[in-house]
Amino acid sequence: MSRIEKRIRKWRNPSFRQDVPLEDIFTVLNTFFPDSYEFGGKRGSHIITVWHDCLKGESNFGIDGDFTIPTTGGKKIKHFYLKKLIEAIDIIKECEK
Repeated sequence: MSRIEKRIRKWRNPSFRQDVPLEDIFTVLNTFFPDSYEFGGKRGSHIITVWHDCLKGESNFGIDGDFTIPTTGGKKIKHFYLKKLIEAIDIIKECEK
């Protein structure tokens, strides 16, 4: 099992309640969303915008298959925002089978 898979497995655990460093998120995004995310698209923004073609038409995601992940102080992600990311990863894995 790779480090990224271990990290995602840890995030799936319902008892996981820690904030996650931004670097950990970027590692996962580079694996599952290469060239499909943007950090701080607007000046002063600390929001990650993520999109993928497999997410188009899925509930809980934008019409263009996008969603956002806000950061805390531009350095960390709250644990409850990881659920949306994990849901997106599961949809992408299923779509690419």
